[in-house]
Amino acid sequence: MTRSDEDPPALPAPPARSLRTLLWTSTTYFGEGLPWTFLHQMVTEFLTAIGGSGTVISSTSLFHLAVVLKLLWSPVVDFFGTKRGWVIATQVALAGGMFIVSRLVTGSLAPFWIATAMFSIVHATHDIACDGFYMQALDRHDQALFSGMRTAGYRAAMATGGGALVYLAGRTSWQLGFGAAGALMLLVAVLNGLVMPHPPEPTRATDAREPNTEHAQLKKLWSVYRSFFAQPHAALVLSLMFFYKIGDIMMFAMSKPLLRDIGIDTSTRGILNLVGTIFSVSGTILGGAIVARLGLARCLVPFTYIQNFAIPLYILMAVVKPGLAGVVPIIILEQLASGLGYSTHTVFLMQRSRMSFSASHFAFATALVALGSTLAGYVSGPLNDRFGHPWFFTIAFLASVPSLVLVLIVPKNPVERAP
Repeated sequence: MTRSDEDPPALPAPPARSLRTLLWTSTTYFGEGLPWTFLHQMVTEFLTAIGGSGTVISSTSLFHLAVVLKLLWSPVVDFFGTKRGWVIATQVALAGGMFIVSRLVTGSLAPFWIATAMFSIVHATHDIACDGFYMQALDRHDQALFSGMRTAGYRAAMATGGGALVYLAGRTSWQLGFGAAGALMLLVAVLNGLVMPHPPEPTRATDAREPNTEHAQLKKLWSVYRSFFAQPHAALVLSLMFFYKIGDIMMFAMSKPLLRDIGIDTSTRGILNLVGTIFSVSGTILGGAIVARLGLARCLVPFTYIQNFAIPLYILMAVVKPGLAGVVPIIILEQLASGLGYSTHTVFLMQRSRMSFSASHFAFATALVALGSTLAGYVSGPLNDRFGHPWFFTIAFLASVPSLVLVLIVPKNPVERAP
């Protein structure tokens, strides 16, 4: 039996929504979130526990410089090896780094700082590979659809490191806490080696007449940079990438000192971290599903405003100083809002990256975000010490105003059509 001209054309089979896809999208980003949490939550808690000054503690924000500078070596991940191979290799290296740090928590802190600085470089390289692989293995629709699960895995790692492992370290020792992080990271590497797919490597346009010389390779690298920074309306796009999370990062940087100063103890803060993670994950999954259904153009503005208008809740908390019953709903609302904004922002960064150089372009985008985050986090401690909590969180909200303006005028369509 043959199909007549009037029969509808056969539709391509939809992408498989398998448990395997859910597993690798969540575990790879758990593996991306755990090193970040290791550097920016566990190390911060360790320095706090041993009596480090505010200046010393806020200096951990400088670890973000590796994320800022990763654009300098991100083309290496595109041009050498496979992104899948880079993901697994760097995960094993990160596990080793965590074990090393666990042995350096006693005595002089100089080796500790050197090890954590080196760890931040491997962490940034893993970010490049992980983000590039995600965009290589999934099409545009699925990138949005699974962005919630992706971010959920990241936030689950934050809860594990900032909550469970800090609690473990406080009840036992920091050697055991950091070592447990290394064991988890090694488990993630093994699991990803088993479940991650083997997508085809993208074909890049090349000039067959040009020899494979050092000069030709440099021209290729330059084309990667140029193709990102020469995108339409680049000034607006890059400005939004820089300013999008500044207010939110400032709020996050001083949220724990605020809770401490209004009487919330360490163990209770750990419980609040877990509660916040549940609602953050809910927000990111919901945000990813909504963006996949409605499109980024209809979601970017409202979700950006929702994220940043959660900051005044912390001004209220600093002024009123409520008890636990008042803190819990503020944490829940803020984490829901942050999840919506984070998930949407991630899709925006992906859609401004060209598929041929997905790892590099996304690395450039996240480097700009990280630069804003580094500066915002680094100045938060001194600003909070000088002005106090109420004025500091007011400043944090004012720092979010540029993003509220830019998001209204930035282009919201992808930088290139999906293949």
